[in-house]
Amino acid sequence: MMIGFVHIDADNGAVSTHRDSYLLDNITVVSVRRPFLGGGLMAGGGFSGFALAFSDLLYAHEIAVTLAIAASLVLGGIQAGQLKLLSRDLRGTELADVVWGRYAHLNAVRLRIARAMSGRKTGRHL
Repeated sequence: MMIGFVHIDADNGAVSTHRDSYLLDNITVVSVRRPFLGGGLMAGGGFSGFALAFSDLLYAHEIAVTLAIAASLVLGGIQAGQLKLLSRDLRGTELADVVWGRYAHLNAVRLRIARAMSGRKTGRHL
C-alpha cells in the first residue's frame, strides 16, 4: 500500500510520482526510511512500562488494552515508511519527492528504481 504512486519508465529514463517526474540520470539518491520507528518504540515502551508499573492497580482488561496500544504503536513504527528521491540539481530545495506507504513495498520500489538506474548506465533497459 502506498499513498501516491511511483511509475518507473526505464525506456524513457524517467520516474514519475504523484507530484513530480525525475530523469533517472539526474537522481542521485533513492532512500527508504522509517520515520516513525523511534517514536513508536518509545511510546510503545512507555505504554508497556506503564502497564508493568501499575499492574497491581489495573484490571486485566485495562492491562490488555494498554499492551495492545503499545504493540500497535511499535508495529506501526516498523511498517510505516517513506521513499525519497533526491537529485543533486535540486539540493537545498523542497522538491525532493516523498511517497508514504509500507516499508517493505517501498523498499521493493527502491530496488526497482536502482535497477533501472544501473540499466541506464550500462545501456541495458529493464
